[in-house]
Amino acid sequence: MTVDGKTAPASRKGRLFTPMMSEELVKRLHMLRADVDAVLVGLGTVLEDDPKLTVRAVQGKNPIRIVLDSKATIPLDSEVLDVGEAPTIVAVCDNADAVRVDRLVWKGVEVIRCKCDGRIDLKLLLEELYRRGIRRMLVEGGSEVRWGIIREGLVDEVFIWIAPYIWGGRDAPTMVGGEGFQNIDSAFNLKLKNLEVVDGTVILHYVALK
Repeated sequence: MTVDGKTAPASRKGRLFTPMMSEELVKRLHMLRADVDAVLVGLGTVLEDDPKLTVRAVQGKNPIRIVLDSKATIPLDSEVLDVGEAPTIVAVCDNADAVRVDRLVWKGVEVIRCKCDGRIDLKLLLEELYRRGIRRMLVEGGSEVRWGIIREGLVDEVFIWIAPYIWGGRDAPTMVGGEGFQNIDSAFNLKLKNLEVVDGTVILHYVALK
């Protein structure tokens, strides 16, 4: 995010993790991906960025890509659906359109139907992923997905990268969206584990205090 806590300008153009990242920072990101079993994003991140979510800048294995897409509306030409690069799981609501789900399966994507009450039940999804052997997962975005994971207390570590820019804008997305906690007593509490500066970007590594 920027110094003022924005992960993109209000226009949603010029995403942070493209022109603003040095070669060394890209390597750091790909090292994080190589160190986990899976990487999770929401549909919004796929629509805005069309990421591969693979490991390319360093040597290492590609993680399983997981996309939260309650209605199974992800575009079929999305980079993350190229299962020739890495396996992909799309989590949908149990009432998602059968034809859309079948199209994903035809592309070689694994689909997990989840219990939903307006949104995917993240606790149940993580339990299912655990049964499938996924032990360590990196949640890359976006802000609503991060809020859902934090709200449910499903976070062990937080990595925050503060880039030396200010975007401003009341409508610009922040690192964590959603309705937010309403008082300090319910806020998600962290303890700083490490701090370093890489190419002008401050990298903070926190552990969650359960």
